[in-house]
Amino acid sequence: MSPDEYRSAFGLKADYPIVAPNYSEQRSALAKSAGLGRKPAEPEPVKKAAPKKHAAKKAAPKAEAAE
Repeated sequence: MSPDEYRSAFGLKADYPIVAPNYSEQRSALAKSAGLGRKPAEPEPVKKAAPKKHAAKKAAPKAEAAE
């Protein structure tokens, strides 16, 4: 049953609230405390890291020849 059908079935005015105001306020406060109803935060711009300097490669130890 839609809100309009409910109002007409019980002879209520068109502006009659379907939800009690105090209940609506409690639900609104709960949703706001949970972070609902807000636009997502803008992501922070990604900072480019300074290019890393490559360390000089160390020479691999020479294998000793087996005699």
